[in-house]
Amino acid sequence: MSKNKTEGLERDDEVLRERGMTSGEAKAGRWNLRVTAATEVSWMQRNKVMEPVMDILWRAAAFAFIHSENKAAVRECINDPDGFVAAVDTWMDQHNPTAEDIKILSAAMNDRIQEWFSSSSEIAQGGPSSGN
Repeated sequence: MSKNKTEGLERDDEVLRERGMTSGEAKAGRWNLRVTAATEVSWMQRNKVMEPVMDILWRAAAFAFIHSENKAAVRECINDPDGFVAAVDTWMDQHNPTAEDIKILSAAMNDRIQEWFSSSSEIAQGGPSSGN
């Protein structure tokens, strides 16, 4: 490769991996969201935010709560499942997300999760990543 030519990302998994490693704070509707890092992913997994156990309204609100509220406030309830559910319900009462808000937050949640897992997986030699 010449010095003047920049190597491009050629596969979807490479693009997602790059975005996941370099994305930062973002705006989703009315909310400013912190970066999705290992801590936030762990919190979402621990509280089943990424699983269809709860309805999409609650899951999108939980994602927004984790990523937009003060981290100290999130840490106060994150290890107490009932307390976390109550905190997300309170967040929903305070912010009253509309159907459009939920759509935006859900899309942001799905993008962030996909980016994070892509950025944390390794590329198989000569082939696409295996993902998680």
